[in-house]
Amino acid sequence: MDGLCDRYLEIDLTERTFREGLIEGERLRKYLGGKGVGLSLLVEQDASENPLDPGNPIIFVTGPLTGTPIQTSARSALVTRSPLTGNFLDSHAGGHFGPALRRSGWDYVSIRGASETPVYLVISPDGVELCDAAALWGKDAFETERALRDRHKGSRVACIGQAGENLVRFAAICTELYRHYGRGGAGAVMGSKKLKAVVVTGREKIGYHDEEVFRRLAGKLTADLRDHPMAKKRYELGTMMWIRMGQEIGHFLPTRNFQAGQFDRYEGITSEAMLGELNWTHRGCYGCSIRCSKFAKWNGKELEGPEYETAAFLGSGCEIGDARDVATANWLCDRYGLDTISTGVTISFAMECAERGLLSPEENERIRFGSAEAVHALIEEIAFRRGIGDLLAEGTRRASEEIGGGSGYFAIQTAGMELSGVNPLGCYSMGLALVTSDFASHTRLWTATDEMMGKLTLEALPRYIKAGQDEINARNSLIVCDFLPFGLDRLVPFLNAATGFDYTEGEVMEAGERIQTLSRLYNLSTGRTHADDTLPPRFFEETSFAGLMKGERIPREFLERQIHEIFALRGWDGEGRPTRETMDRLGIDMG
Repeated sequence: MDGLCDRYLEIDLTERTFREGLIEGERLRKYLGGKGVGLSLLVEQDASENPLDPGNPIIFVTGPLTGTPIQTSARSALVTRSPLTGNFLDSHAGGHFGPALRRSGWDYVSIRGASETPVYLVISPDGVELCDAAALWGKDAFETERALRDRHKGSRVACIGQAGENLVRFAAICTELYRHYGRGGAGAVMGSKKLKAVVVTGREKIGYHDEEVFRRLAGKLTADLRDHPMAKKRYELGTMMWIRMGQEIGHFLPTRNFQAGQFDRYEGITSEAMLGELNWTHRGCYGCSIRCSKFAKWNGKELEGPEYETAAFLGSGCEIGDARDVATANWLCDRYGLDTISTGVTISFAMECAERGLLSPEENERIRFGSAEAVHALIEEIAFRRGIGDLLAEGTRRASEEIGGGSGYFAIQTAGMELSGVNPLGCYSMGLALVTSDFASHTRLWTATDEMMGKLTLEALPRYIKAGQDEINARNSLIVCDFLPFGLDRLVPFLNAATGFDYTEGEVMEAGERIQTLSRLYNLSTGRTHADDTLPPRFFEETSFAGLMKGERIPREFLERQIHEIFALRGWDGEGRPTRETMDRLGIDMG
């Protein structure tokens, strides 16, 4: 366990107290760190009746590789109960906050209760200080982070903007100005606790079981990464390379609220367009040579981005084909603290509602596909819950229930989470992966490349998805970035050199399987049922235009059969409930 500082900090905002302790070795062995450890803590600590009450903990957690010399070690996880879905949420951020949290001397920080007045926390090796945040409440995320980093020199900050204060159900937690714990509404959980920010500071040394071996492995991996073709492509084009690939090769670029997989004005939002219009320069996270992030300057604004998902859902999804318009939408989301994916999908849903005449006459006229003015206005209205923004701030599931008129047909969500990644009408495997994940996000498993390249068959999908989800769970617990193009055969030796646990690849995969099963048990306990394990109606009623289902409608019964195959592979029953035998095999005790 030498690779972990093994210390935790638990803070009660109601009582204004904190306690520290050492993480149990058995928990680390079974759940690795990051997502896994955070989930195991959430299961034990969650005392909430709903995600916005004081009983819901918000847990910042690192992994055994966070802040170490391995490439892409910048990432950390945020675990809580999602206000958007009511279920499990883990959200990850790069930049510098995760390594700074480890240098502050803590592997995880759990925050419970709620303050009566706005506060922020300063976390250091000595513990925590609760500070008055009345003067920061009402400020945007940019103003907040800059003020706190100026006040606390050498620190790193995670904070919320007005969207979190106003309990928007997909509010993000912002760090490094332009990076986020984005999905699922963790910013609203902070807002419900009157917690404006978390500041971390310290210079504690990260320990290793065998530092010499770890550094030798890191040197070899760095050299191999330097020559890897995918790393070079991400450096050149960033994640935005998927706009062109999704349009020209995959035919799954989310367009017009998932009505299409190609956008006739896509050239205006490609990497090449962004490079020219936004004056991109390369930027990377802590300790990463890939440098896939792009720093933009235009019209007096600055931004890291846009990323692919942002351009897909605030761009082609809303039929916005101008790089600067998309970048401005991204900048507004960053400023107010909104998840760009859910924001984009929710706005494109509203646009289709308007097109079908389901809103007020004024909104039907104003909220039109292709209107950048409408997109920018709606972002602000959502963040401040003004006008129709108050309803859209609830997310597409709740908004469609209120709007009615058959809008549930095109509310693109599963179990309350807006879908991300690609249009399943052009990539069936992503649809199956989304509905069988702990929540519907491309960060659970990205299958689009393999389906686009013709490497998948329908028959092989259940085993492929089950194994892929388990591996991603493990990687999200170590924690390394999705963009590190090496498998567990390269990562497990790092884990062993850091911790001294002597894992095998099979044991790490089993940890990933354990995490998937525990998250399912938690989700079932917080209201998810097998009825939620499905795609929006649009994807069954409209013809697929690419991928494994090209030229066909996705048969409900076929999707259900493949879901049941994945359940069976996991040792879950027909309703997706893990069996007692499976829980015993994986060493899971829900109390």
